[in-house]
Amino acid sequence: MTEPKPYFLFTHTPLHVGAGPSVGYVDLPIQREPHTRIPIVPGSSLKGVLRDHPKLAGNKDALFGVGAGDSSGGSAGALLIGEARVLCFPVRSAKGSFAWITCPLVLKRAQRDIGLANTSFGDIGEKEVVAGNKVILDNKVVLEEYTFAAKTDSRLAELEKELAVLVNDPVWQELPGRLVVVADGVFSYFVQSACEIAQHVAIDDETGTAKEGALFNEETVPSETLFYGQIAAQQINGKPATDALKELAALNGKPIQVGGGETTGLGWCAFALKA
Repeated sequence: MTEPKPYFLFTHTPLHVGAGPSVGYVDLPIQREPHTRIPIVPGSSLKGVLRDHPKLAGNKDALFGVGAGDSSGGSAGALLIGEARVLCFPVRSAKGSFAWITCPLVLKRAQRDIGLANTSFGDIGEKEVVAGNKVILDNKVVLEEYTFAAKTDSRLAELEKELAVLVNDPVWQELPGRLVVVADGVFSYFVQSACEIAQHVAIDDETGTAKEGALFNEETVPSETLFYGQIAAQQINGKPATDALKELAALNGKPIQVGGGETTGLGWCAFALKA
């Protein structure tokens, strides 16, 4: 098996990878880690998307495997796809329109999982942030309706440079100066409260009004969110494991549709594999 390679998803439109019906105020919530509440994209969801991509259609059984219900009895594929977690999350800012936030816990995970440089900003209180110059206003940063004392750190610019090259996307290239490192608890709060909640209703064709009981809402991760994960490969049918990664790398920079709402424009993402 190869060493795990990092991959990235950068959302171009809101993303809904559903957790199923809920008894809470959100009818159709997204999937999250239970302990941090950080949004995720399960490896199984991404595997299904990649399997159906036309660029990989000619070799999809070897790359992704065959289900046990198939006449051949089922077999494993060459690619081992891990879940994607949020690395940087967009939040409305009083200056600069919006900022991307991250936190020490997320950065430590990325250091462990994908080899991100070890960048420590020390203790960050819940009322302070380390921020880029494009979102600082009178020594403060205002995210949504919350005001934080802004600290500057030369290491933030180095981190921004490292992150900016992960995805070749013109919007993501706006990262330098917009990155904000918040406390772990603040990050967890924003990735829950700043996700979009869209209302939906079905219309009765005869009356032109809403059908009774057809009103529901749906949670989505906002556009311009950066996810990361890991993909490894194993040898199948005598072919080198690295061949599978090379085939998958053909999707670099290509748009893929992940999650629900395909026919309504949800889930379009840029994909990048650093193989």
